Amino acid sequence: MRTLAAALALATVLSAASAESPKVPRPRIANAEKMVNTQLAAIVPEEPYFLIGLARGAYLDGIGAVFSAEINLATGPSLSPFKQSVSKEEIQKHLDRKTERMPLLRSRMISIVGSMANYLETMPNNEEFIFAVTLLRYPWEVTDGVPTQVVMRVRRDQVLNAQRTNAKLDSVIRLQEY
Repeated sequence: MRTLAAALALATVLSAASAESPKVPRPRIANAEKMVNTQLAAIVPEEPYFLIGLARGAYLDGIGAVFSAEINLATGPSLSPFKQSVSKEEIQKHLDRKTERMPLLRSRMISIVGSMANYLETMPNNEEFIFAVTLLRYPWEVTDGVPTQVVMRVRRDQVLNAQRTNAKLDSVIRLQEY
C-alpha cells in the first residue's frame, strides 16, 4: 500500500513538473490590461465614463494574446421622467462628436497594439495580438458611419519589424470595423 501511495505521489510530481507553463504568464497579461485601461481612458480624460468595461486579456497558446474593452466614445443625453425624448439636434451633435473621436480611438488602438510587443516579450513572434473595442450605443442613437466594434490584429513579428524599420504600424495591422 505504501509503495502504491509513493508511486502515485511520484507520478503526480513528475506530471506537474513536465506540464508546460504558458509562454505568456498571467501577470504579464494583467500588466498589459492596466496599460490598455490607462491608454484608453486618456483619449478623452474629461469624460469620466469613457472607459466602461475594463480591458480583459487572455493568452491562447498557438494563437496569441486577445484583449477587449468597452468604451462610450461620447456621452449622450440621457432619458428620464423629466426628459423623455432626445431632439434631432442632440442626436446630430452626439453623432458629430463620435465621428470626430473615431480617428483618436483608431490611433490610440494602433499605439496600444504596438506597445504589446514590449509588454508580452515572451510571446512567440508568429502569434498575434488581437485587440477589440466595443462602443456603447444608446437606443435613440443614429449610427451612420460609426462602428459598434473596432478590431485590430497583427502578428508580433510584424510589429517588431515595423518598429525596427520605422514603418507605420497601421500598414501591418489588419483593421476590421463592424
